[in-house]
Amino acid sequence: MNPVLPMLIDTDMGVDDAAAVVLALQSPLLKIEAIVATGGNVSLDQAEVNVGRLLRGVAPPRWPPIGRGLDQQRDGIERAHHVHGDDGLGGANLPPAESLSVEPFLDIYRRAIAAAGGKLHVVAIGPLTTLAAALREADVASGIAHIHVMGGAVWSPGNVTPHAEFNFHRDPQAAADTLAAGRPITVTPLDVTRTVVVDESHVARLAASASKPARVLAEILAGGIRLPHADGGPGRMLQHDPVAIGAILWPDQFVRVRMKLEIVTHGDKAGQSKPRLGGDPSRLPDVLTRVSAADFLENFLETVCGERFVV
Repeated sequence: MNPVLPMLIDTDMGVDDAAAVVLALQSPLLKIEAIVATGGNVSLDQAEVNVGRLLRGVAPPRWPPIGRGLDQQRDGIERAHHVHGDDGLGGANLPPAESLSVEPFLDIYRRAIAAAGGKLHVVAIGPLTTLAAALREADVASGIAHIHVMGGAVWSPGNVTPHAEFNFHRDPQAAADTLAAGRPITVTPLDVTRTVVVDESHVARLAASASKPARVLAEILAGGIRLPHADGGPGRMLQHDPVAIGAILWPDQFVRVRMKLEIVTHGDKAGQSKPRLGGDPSRLPDVLTRVSAADFLENFLETVCGERFVV
């Protein structure tokens, strides 16, 4: 049995964020030490509410501490309500948590680091605004063992502009600062996440499960799939954020390369991820380039449902 990995999830809590959090909660190999809400897909306030809604619906035995992070202030950027719905969770019938205890993000980061004993993995599946601010604190940066980022588009086109992926586009300076922070880091870009798609058949599997978290997630995903501008086409939805969790759980299903990434921080290409030669190999990020999508989805469903499928 592999040791349990302590994890902090930094999220802007949209539909695929919910899938990533449920996957992490359901995996016996992971322990969520904390969840930090960040603005992005929805406002910071809505992201915070959505964390509570999801946890109330899923009802884990232990609620992780929740932190309030930061939002982005850059002009000319938009939310992703067309992908995640007005509420960010596909219109799912998930009431707000009756009482939600939320603390400043730096306090939550430090508490998680202390609880993890120097082995904390941070998974950032929204814009990197909050994480970049946390990394400016020397004790926080040194206490993080590994950073996992869902963001960027290296050779793939962007999904907000022809050049940029949503998370990096909302705060390109934070993306550049995070990559330059000198911590071990894995980047999960659109190049790999665009191959992982759920459709109504996957939702049906989740809905038929004996697992309450699976049934809650089925409702959230069904709402996302029904949206007229679903990210993946009619009846389908790309699952960007769970891939970042899956790369931790099932590394053999991925191909990765160590490379230098330069992030454009200004102008009409802001957020673009440019591969570059050179740099100290020990300080370069691992960039995921391929995944066995069918195997990933099967593992995802089995873990969330807590069941083994025969295929």
